[in-house]
Amino acid sequence: LIVVNLRIVDNDFEIKVSNDGPALPSEIADSLFDPMVSSARDARKTHLGLGLYIVRLVAEFHKGAVSARNRPGGSGVEVLVSLPKALSG
Repeated sequence: LIVVNLRIVDNDFEIKVSNDGPALPSEIADSLFDPMVSSARDARKTHLGLGLYIVRLVAEFHKGAVSARNRPGGSGVEVLVSLPKALSG
């Protein structure tokens, strides 16, 4: 199950995408938003590891931020994208 939530917090939009899949491995926590990072362990499946990197680039381009964490109890992952409601300049 994938759930997408949108809310306004102060001057930002917050988009949270959560799933009830496997937790993020701790060994990739520091590099999760870098290019070519993947937690895939099945060598038969092609995975470029660019998805969250692209999310980070888009968020930063719009003066926002992105973070990810394991859901409480290890029941999945939450990715939070925060974007300003208005851009200055």
